[in-house]
Order: sequence, then structure tokens, then C-alpha cells
Amino acid sequence: MPLTAEYALLLDAIVPLAQPRVDYQGWDEPGWGRTLQIADWHRLSPVLFCHLKPRHDAPAAVQSALERVYLANAARNMFMASSLRRVVDALSGAGIPALLLKGAALAETAYPDPAQREMLDLDVLVPADRVDAASATLAELGYRAAPRDGESPSTTMAIHLGPDDHHAPALIGDERLLAVELHRHILIAGEGRRFDIDEVWQRGRPSGRGVHLLPAPEDLLLHVCLHFTRNRLGGSYRRRHTGGALGQICDIARIVEHQSVDWVGLAEMTRRYRLETRIFLGLFAARELGVAIPGSLLAELQPPGFDPALGRRLIALRVLRSGDQLPVRTLRWMFAPSREVLSHGWNADPTATMSLARAYMRRARANVPLARAALRRPWLLVQDQRLGDQIQALEERT
Repeated sequence: MPLTAEYALLLDAIVPLAQPRVDYQGWDEPGWGRTLQIADWHRLSPVLFCHLKPRHDAPAAVQSALERVYLANAARNMFMASSLRRVVDALSGAGIPALLLKGAALAETAYPDPAQREMLDLDVLVPADRVDAASATLAELGYRAAPRDGESPSTTMAIHLGPDDHHAPALIGDERLLAVELHRHILIAGEGRRFDIDEVWQRGRPSGRGVHLLPAPEDLLLHVCLHFTRNRLGGSYRRRHTGGALGQICDIARIVEHQSVDWVGLAEMTRRYRLETRIFLGLFAARELGVAIPGSLLAELQPPGFDPALGRRLIALRVLRSGDQLPVRTLRWMFAPSREVLSHGWNADPTATMSLARAYMRRARANVPLARAALRRPWLLVQDQRLGDQIQALEERT
């Protein structure tokens, strides 16, 4: 697969080969500038720092810039680890089990150096019937949901959790530096079938660092692949932007490298949950980019009628790119978003007309720059829309 020099270097940092993909000796300042921007976009600056540091052959200014990011991330992760201990200890004291998800679980299990993994918040799975109790417990530590439009801070104790929501609104700490998301499930509405979250709890393993549980390697990998294909606002197939996409490939690579994955069990679980297309696409992309995913597993999960060219277009358009892209689904989604979209993505109160109107205007203003950029290169917008339709059609065949 053709790679720009900047992406080739990032892949060398994620999945090194015996022969490096690129020789960066002699790169000019603009080339290094592009590399730093792309690494930041994909949340890979700490990983790139650790890749370049032992070689002592990158420009001093580049090493210094990456080192600052690495050290800042190390400090943030230490703060998050300390906060996590307080959170899980409080939940345990209230008799509420806690299982770590996403970044917190990956930093503990898949990254030998946790400072390489950037984290935005803490994601914690709790039993579905204990979300309210868990939220009340964390409120005593100063974690509360941000008020919606029209709400005063005094009403932030209320939990707005609809029947299809897989996690509660983010709970923000008093210091405004950290958010905790309490999950009751790892799938959103419409993903898979017959998924029993109790099985995730049964497969959970104890942590050596606290009273919490950690996902089994298969559940950890499944969840990363789901996020890889899932739009960040609750839709499907990375239609919003590519931010952090290559970082998720790094997550898959680290799980495969440092965890003992039961590939047979993962395949059986994926088929049983009817998640073949979503998990296959994440693993296909990882293998195409150099991660050691068993070919036999991909052959077993491959959806009917899959064309490898489609998977490579997914990588080209949704992974090996940087910068915000205009969200493309349907004209109705663009110009007449549902109450759910405005509520989840734009903090609107779904029962208040004025709150919905204000959220609609914020959304429209935010999309104006993206729309202008898309009009300058309309063919990319068409390609992106066509890719989304093709992948959606692929899932419908399974």
C-alpha cells in the first residue's frame, strides 16, 4: 500500500520491520513539521518519541518537541492513575464492581510504557443496574455531569440515560482536568445481536494494581475494533474524521504483541454477536498496515462479497489522513438532525425546544469551515460518501 514518508515513519514506530519503511535522514524542516502534526492528530507523539530517542539521529528540535509531549502525557497519565484509584476504591466501597475499558485498560495491559498511550478520559464499566448508584458515589468525589442547555449547576446530579445509551454522560471532576464515563455496555444501539454483557464480566480478570477488573484480551481487542469502525458521535464507520485512527491501529498492535489472544475464541464470539464486518474491518486494516493478525482469522470473519480494494480505500480515506472532514451521511442528517444527535453530540436538552435550537446553531456554525473545505475538493466528499455506503451494504449482507 502506498505510504507518504510521514506515515511510513509512524508505522515504523508502531510496527517496526527488519528493514525500515523510510529513511528520514536529510528530511527538511517542512517534512518534520508535517510529521509532528500528523503524529499529534493520530495521538502518536509519545510513541514516535520513544521510537526516535534511541537512534539519536532526528533533529534536536524535533526530539525536544516530542519529548515535551511525552513528558506531559506521562504526567497526565500519573494524575489519571491516581484519580482512577480513588474512583475504583470508592466504587468498591459502595459494593459496585468496576471493569476498566479503552485507554485505562490498554495502558495497564498492552503498553509496557503507559506514557506512550494518550488518554482523554477514564472509561469504567459498571453493572447496568448500578449506574445511578455509581454516579452518586462519584459525586461524593466531586465528579458531576456538565449541565445541559438551560440547566443550572445545581441540577447536574440528574443522569440522562436513554434506553439505547451505552454510557452515562461524562462526569467532570472539580478540578476540570478529568472526566469519567460510566458504561453499562460496550455496544451502542444497532451494533450486533444477542450480546450478553454478563459474559464480559465473567471473562474479566483481576488487576494487580487495584480492586478493579480488566477485560479479557479478546474483549479488549473486540472493543478497540468496534471503536475503530464506529463514528465518534454514535454513527458508523468513521464518517466524522480520522483523529486518532492510526493510534487505534497502534492499540491493536500492542494488544497482539503483549497479550495472549485466543483467536479461536475471538472468532466464535464475533460470529455469535454478529459483529463480523466491524471486527473484520479493524483487523484487516491492522494487518494491511503490518500488524501480525492471523490470516486464517480474517478468512473466517471475511464478509460475503468483500473486495480487498474496499478495505484499502477504508485505510486510505479513514486512516491515512489528517484533519477534520465534513460529516457525510444523508442530507436529512446534515440539515435536520434528530433530537438524539443534538442531545448527545451538542449537549442539548431533548425536551426543550430552545435548547435544541441553540444546539442546532452551534452544530451548523461548527460545520461551516468543514463545508467550505469540502467544496474545494468535492470529489473527496463523494468518495467518502460512497465508501460509507459500500461498507454499510457489506454489513447488511452478513
